[in-house]
Amino acid sequence: PGVAGLGSKQGPCNLPADGDHFNISYSQHRMYERSLNQILQVLRRIRCLTYGMFLITFTTLILYLLHDVMSLTITRTRQTVYPLSYQEPGFGATIQMAYEETCEAQKNIIFTKTHKTGSSTITNILLRYGELHNLTQLLYQYPSSTEYKRLDDSKLMTGRYKANIFAQHAIHNREFLQHHIHNASKTFTILRSPVSQFLSAFSFFDKRRVYPADTFEESIKLFFKSHGHQRYMRETHFCKNCGNLVNANSFDMGFKMDQYVKSSDKDGFMSAFLEHASRSWDLVLITEYFDLSLVLLKRRFCLQFEDILYLRSLERVKKETVEEPYTLAAIVDMQRVDIAIYNYFNQSFWREVEKEAGIFEELAMFQKLNKVVQSFCVAGSKVGYQGTLANVLSEEGRKNFHCLAMNTRCLPFSLLLEGRDDSAVTPAQLQTLIEDQGADKDSLNYDQIQHLSRDTNIIQMASRNKLKL
Repeated sequence: PGVAGLGSKQGPCNLPADGDHFNISYSQHRMYERSLNQILQVLRRIRCLTYGMFLITFTTLILYLLHDVMSLTITRTRQTVYPLSYQEPGFGATIQMAYEETCEAQKNIIFTKTHKTGSSTITNILLRYGELHNLTQLLYQYPSSTEYKRLDDSKLMTGRYKANIFAQHAIHNREFLQHHIHNASKTFTILRSPVSQFLSAFSFFDKRRVYPADTFEESIKLFFKSHGHQRYMRETHFCKNCGNLVNANSFDMGFKMDQYVKSSDKDGFMSAFLEHASRSWDLVLITEYFDLSLVLLKRRFCLQFEDILYLRSLERVKKETVEEPYTLAAIVDMQRVDIAIYNYFNQSFWREVEKEAGIFEELAMFQKLNKVVQSFCVAGSKVGYQGTLANVLSEEGRKNFHCLAMNTRCLPFSLLLEGRDDSAVTPAQLQTLIEDQGADKDSLNYDQIQHLSRDTNIIQMASRNKLKL
């Protein structure tokens, strides 16, 4: 120790001399200080950025909530004749969405209820519409079933042979319905792509029980092979086990299958039917564009947003599909009558949409409002009728007429109205109805259909609830 190397300034233990040690320590200190200052500057910038992001997020949240509230400042007071115009304030600017129209709310309505097209949701809308605006329903005698094929006076509710609205399953009979529905009525229906309609009906009506197979698609193949279906609509209109499944929409619309098969000019027969149908139905909606269809219905029938709100129902838990081209081709071949009618009215639907200025902006607003109402009414889901999804209502929803009514299936809803309004219902029948319909807390019961208030504005109530949360 203590021997410095030649030509070096080193002290004991080979350390630098005191002056050099001080210079190096000072330089390192300055370097550390500069690094620390840079780190502090970065941290300050991160802190400012964090504060800024928090302020932007908080401001955006406030504006979003205010945006929801302000967007609900539309005048919804029903009048006999009223202008339809409104504007929606947006973020930092006013988004104008206005149209002017003078119209009178449609009170007399005929709905042709088709199978597996979303028609149950529309029937629910019309049943509620009648209840909320003191309009009468043309109903069957109590207790009705889900199916009445042919309309007949003997099937109608006792004491009511003329009404405002018809929205039940039946083969369309324009003359009969015009006789039993008050004057100045409008008629509409809804159609669905026949391939998806077939798949939905095959699953819903549990055809796999009749045609057991390992898979859904194999069951459909067995259905096609079982009864000589290749002859269907070529040599005969008879189709075993095809009810509500094959060409169901055209059957509901009153298409004469037997006459079509016997006709030597099938294209001419179809053209004549389509021409007649275009005059018979004032509006034909399309399931694949369900919300847009409801907004178009709202405009053409001069309804309000509250009138067309809905909760999803009767959706399959597991949506079965087919993949093989042969199977799809077989479905298309059997459904060719429905496909011709669907294609025709799908084109006419879009022609009607093109006439409506601002309809897509109104569609966006409707979907937003409907989502707010669904969030207010529904707390969860469960497996319900025939294995389909059913809603579990929230605590607030179980106290609200609109939520309960939207969540009540068509047949129980109709039975409640029949029990209340059919003069031929006996006390024993009424007691059975009260017991049967009182078990489900997520649907209307007889006491609620009689006494529960309908005066609340469900959109405003749901929006206030959202703002509170």
